[in-house]
Amino acid sequence: MKTYLIALILCIGLMSCNNWLDITPSDTVVEEELFATGDGYRNVLNGVYKQMAGSSLYGKELSWGMLDVMGQLYHSSAFNSRNVYGMLASSYNYENKEVKPLIEQAWSLAYNSIANCNSILERIDQTDSTFFRELNNEKMLIKGEALALRAFLHFDLLRLFAPNPKAGDSELRIPYFKNYPSTFEPDRTSKEVLELVIQDLEEARSLVAPHDTVDWKVMLSSRFRISFNGTDVQMHPDLFFRHRGYRMNYLAVCAMLARVYTYYGIYDNTYYQKAYDIAEHVINQKINSYTKLVDFLSYYYLEDNKKATDEIIFCLSNQKLQDDYETLLTDNTNYKFYLRNDLFDDTGDVRKTYLTTKNGSYQVCTKNIKAGEETTESRNCKDILPMIRLSELYYIQAEVLARKGQWTQAAQKIDVVRNSRNCQTGSSGEMEKNIKDWNSFASAVVMEAARDFMQEGQVFFYYKHLNLLPKKGMKEADMTFPKPDNEMIF
Repeated sequence: MKTYLIALILCIGLMSCNNWLDITPSDTVVEEELFATGDGYRNVLNGVYKQMAGSSLYGKELSWGMLDVMGQLYHSSAFNSRNVYGMLASSYNYENKEVKPLIEQAWSLAYNSIANCNSILERIDQTDSTFFRELNNEKMLIKGEALALRAFLHFDLLRLFAPNPKAGDSELRIPYFKNYPSTFEPDRTSKEVLELVIQDLEEARSLVAPHDTVDWKVMLSSRFRISFNGTDVQMHPDLFFRHRGYRMNYLAVCAMLARVYTYYGIYDNTYYQKAYDIAEHVINQKINSYTKLVDFLSYYYLEDNKKATDEIIFCLSNQKLQDDYETLLTDNTNYKFYLRNDLFDDTGDVRKTYLTTKNGSYQVCTKNIKAGEETTESRNCKDILPMIRLSELYYIQAEVLARKGQWTQAAQKIDVVRNSRNCQTGSSGEMEKNIKDWNSFASAVVMEAARDFMQEGQVFFYYKHLNLLPKKGMKEADMTFPKPDNEMIF
């Protein structure tokens, strides 16, 4: 197997808060010139975030597009049977001539983004800290984010292109690229890939910690993490260090470790407790003695703040998100994105009340639909692609408790989320009555994931991780993408 990495060198214009991640491709800048200053490292790193937010990756296909179609988030009548999503939802035919390019592009662009992370990591240790505006603090932060992004992307590639990990599985799955430039890396087992992901994340955690937990912890608070656009003497004066929720910040790296530890638990069950503990660490992080850095949004604010920005730990930005979504909603090929009709189980659930609307006899999610009358909250939400949410940490803790047979405690963790969504069954203890064994737990948590992560691409991964199939008649093999024929990185 050969893989060719062609680094996409991207330059950024930091003009205003609204354009903090706008970039213009440049194929004329040689690497020596690009990395001649600390700003060059900023440019390449921001280019990775921007590429990840594109429609072939998390801007569409790995969120509300292909992945949520595969997770059966949508109703069987959501798509015309002749369009690509209709065919994918009905048959999981990955060799279809329209489906195959979506898979190949996801593979190629994810590895291309990894190549750009590696271009940073290849040089940064040899670059003097005086090249960076904020000296060693900035150098460590950039290196930490690049490592975390490399781990994040490899982990999702493993989840997509390899079967669910199993103890004793010695099959080679995907390559893990750590070198730049590199034209070949051998395929590795799932266990080896997960170990490298954990290694990168744990190093990244130590690198970003000084900035995010000591020097500028205030920038991780709900006040500044996602949507603050004004002026405040507490804010970092340099735009590059603001909006930490759009970057692999300390909380995001820790949350990713919790996510990955639950996968590695199949090989070493002590990692389940590690996942629980680091999730608890993120949940309990405070800006002062009484205010958490990340907490649930009061449910009555969800109508305007449809993406619950207070709860987002890490997200990407796509300024064209709502336009792309609107184009498909009005497309004559019947992309209607109707939600499955069994999604909600509680009349008080504000995710149904505020995050869906009727379209004929069906419901559609309103997270990515333009607000009729734009407010500050809706304006802040329109570009956001949530990658990691607070609720996931409670689901992780619930899974760890369920694996110990502690069904009541597992149900109570799920109910923390349900209560924040005004679910009446959660407050009356119905969840505790329903969860009595692993099967009932897995079925309950996957439906909670579908509700809380609507159009965010996570429900498919919950089905796969919990060894459930989203649709009757599916085979376990349908949960794994085939690797591209030539494995080319464009």
